[in-house]
Amino acid sequence: MPPRVLLSSVFKPFGIDNIYSRRESKIELFHNQLTKAQGPFSIRNFYHTFGLHLIAKNISAPTTVLDFPTLDRFRREVKKGYDIVGLGAITPNFQKVKRMVEETRELSPGSTIVLGGFCASVPDIEKMMKVDYVCVGDGITFMRDLLGEPQEFRFQNPDIWSETREIFGAPVFGARNPQIVVGLGCSYGCDFCSPSHFFGRRHIKFFKNGDELYQEMLRVERRFGSLVIGLVGDDNFLLDLTRAEELRRRVVEGGKVWNLFIFGSADKAAEFGPEKLAEMGVSTIWIGRESRFSEYPKMRRVNLPELIAGLRSYGIKTILSSILLVDRHTKENIGEDIDEHLAAGPTFSQFCHYGPLPGTPLYDRMNEDGRLLTAIPYEEWHGFKQPWFVHPAFTLAEAEQIQERAYQRDFHELGPSLMRFIAAELEGWRNLRNSSRSHLRARAKYFAGQMWKYKVMLLTMEYAAPSREMKCKVRETRERVESSFGKAGALEKSLALGLAGTSRWREFRSRRWGDAVQPRTRVAHYN
Repeated sequence: MPPRVLLSSVFKPFGIDNIYSRRESKIELFHNQLTKAQGPFSIRNFYHTFGLHLIAKNISAPTTVLDFPTLDRFRREVKKGYDIVGLGAITPNFQKVKRMVEETRELSPGSTIVLGGFCASVPDIEKMMKVDYVCVGDGITFMRDLLGEPQEFRFQNPDIWSETREIFGAPVFGARNPQIVVGLGCSYGCDFCSPSHFFGRRHIKFFKNGDELYQEMLRVERRFGSLVIGLVGDDNFLLDLTRAEELRRRVVEGGKVWNLFIFGSADKAAEFGPEKLAEMGVSTIWIGRESRFSEYPKMRRVNLPELIAGLRSYGIKTILSSILLVDRHTKENIGEDIDEHLAAGPTFSQFCHYGPLPGTPLYDRMNEDGRLLTAIPYEEWHGFKQPWFVHPAFTLAEAEQIQERAYQRDFHELGPSLMRFIAAELEGWRNLRNSSRSHLRARAKYFAGQMWKYKVMLLTMEYAAPSREMKCKVRETRERVESSFGKAGALEKSLALGLAGTSRWREFRSRRWGDAVQPRTRVAHYN
């Protein structure tokens, strides 16, 4: 009999204050990091723990994957007596992992326990909890070796997706967009970057060329019936511009109008160019700006406002991430950094504290300098409230206030991210509808097909905007949409009024009971 494997994420609930969690650490990319201050205008979206599914799909042993179980649900599964129990977690979930290891030891003493994910980089973690193996790096290779399977294998992407649960406080059903794990890591090796150093500063490519990736994109489109596809895992998809060009050519030849999410450094995005990105199908790109006071090579000789404006002209939205509390930040200059970020006009913004996480050169440097505040528990090492290191210019409370103000400025000065998203697609439609390239005209046609629902969303934001200034911003965008696509009718207005009502209800619920939304538990069986 082959060994039976259980792979599990940590247990829910998330985003609440207890020994295991903190309310500022929600398991949501948008509401926790990108639209943090936008209340009911924030998209409530969840993702699978794709690393676990990735491993399960690429080993031959019968494997069960538990995504976001309750502790009781995890206990029930462990009692089935798996040969191997693998736990994947990030550093702020340290106490949850510790509890799950203890439960496994009690309920299934014969199980071999493997710990993976960024939490595995915590120094001496094998002395803090009774695990048999600690996996730092590529989990597929590790598990195949542990199971005695050949290291050569044909990579298979698992069926995983992102799921929108709520928008404007209204529940969303059936909104699933597939994810393709195109690779892992990044070779740039920025000092703070856990993914880059976790994988040994390697750019691990699961899809070696554009044709392989194109075929998988065709498969997941058929499987999920969605044109929106996330290319995840690879922290700098554009490092391999040859692969990107091959994919662009196949997409154009196939006449596909996909909407892709990618991660890409500014230097490579500028080198490839907005037009090629649009032809490839890129809808949203995450760019790490970091700080004007840092010297990461990926930002050299890049005019970021010009790049973002160029991307927007093709309807491409940007997620721009900046770092707060780099060593050179002072009370006098940190505002300049935030000003520069906002002036670039991104669609979504992340303002994360400089994060010395285990396994990174930044952690090692701050540890050697005696700057780590080790009395702060790992549950608070998440970057979205207070830092866990000594900064010469800021107290912990001051750092928290600076971050909060940055997010508030992003929301109130640039407007809701959903409004910016719509404005970018409207600009793309205007610029591409008469393009000499048929593929870009097809993108413009796709944008045009979304405008009816954008009218509803803009009216909702206008009705529910928290200030007169924001109402004016939203109204201006709505009027630009309506000047090209007609006035909103009675149906659109009725839908918008209803959504404005659910937005108010979401605000009330958040004030009264907190705004944590829990991910669904998913059980998947492989092999």
